[in-house]
Amino acid sequence: MENILPLKALLSSPKHVVITLHQRPDADALGTGLGLAALLKKYQHQVHVIAPTAYPSFLDWLPGTSEVIVFAQGQQEKSLELLNRADVIFYVDFPTLNRLHEMETAVKNTTATKVVIDHHPTIEKFGDLVFRDPKAAAAAELLYELIEALDAQELVDQEIAECLYAGIMTDTGSFKNPNTTPRTHNVAAKLLRHGADATKVSRLVYENNSLNKLAFLGFALSHRLVVLQEYNTAYFFIRREDYEKYHLQTGDTEGLVNQALSVRDIVLAAVIKEKKDAVRLSLRSAGEVPVNLWAQEYFAGGGHKNAAGGVSHLTLEETIAKFESLVKAKKKVLNPNL
Repeated sequence: MENILPLKALLSSPKHVVITLHQRPDADALGTGLGLAALLKKYQHQVHVIAPTAYPSFLDWLPGTSEVIVFAQGQQEKSLELLNRADVIFYVDFPTLNRLHEMETAVKNTTATKVVIDHHPTIEKFGDLVFRDPKAAAAAELLYELIEALDAQELVDQEIAECLYAGIMTDTGSFKNPNTTPRTHNVAAKLLRHGADATKVSRLVYENNSLNKLAFLGFALSHRLVVLQEYNTAYFFIRREDYEKYHLQTGDTEGLVNQALSVRDIVLAAVIKEKKDAVRLSLRSAGEVPVNLWAQEYFAGGGHKNAAGGVSHLTLEETIAKFESLVKAKKKVLNPNL
């Protein structure tokens, strides 16, 4: 693996290490970051995990979450102190520095050696040591292979294995998405041999819902789902008052986009969310529909071919109109029979 010898040398003596995640970290970012932190602590490094914004509450069970520093929750000063003191900063599971949100400038200005572990396609080049593979199903999959290259797999215990398994399981949609490969199953099998409990992880991720979240799901399916049958497209829109009415927390709308994609014949799905600072979009697709390219072109975003996100600074209604215009412009891709 390229750059593995410089990384071994870098980690050969105890260092101050900071692991950074993207804003609104999901199970792959959080699981990979926490798994890496636990591993590095076994080498006697001083390690801190910093997230720009909060992570979903249903991931609270991941070992180490109680020690995660959330920059946006009044911990700016502590975060800046740790970043400035760091010898090494890991960038985990994001392809562009703007995914660090308000932390971007602070991280860029540090003198630490920067190490990237990521599986997204990107044209932005950053980091001193880069471990990026868009063919990896998840950052967690890539991290385990990195651990093997470091000859450190004997240090992987049940907690680390479950952190990484959660990342792989979620980023593959429980091993159903097109990014699932023999390589993915091979790494997952190794994590099971390290003690990961697949049933436990699945239950804690997918069967750990609040009553508010379930009530909102029923409301969204009844009142916020729009199906453009002619274009094989379905989307949800969420107003700011919906968040207040159902007391939605970070992560409570995760998985909603997959409900839209599950409708028969749908190949493009979206969730369009009206937030305080902007309108945010989550996009999913089936087959050859390249939502990452469309997110980049229309909504200043990006991601994977079949799973991407973007942002709009228009109103919710204007963003919906823009999305529907995109759908009509791409109608031949969405429905070749048109």
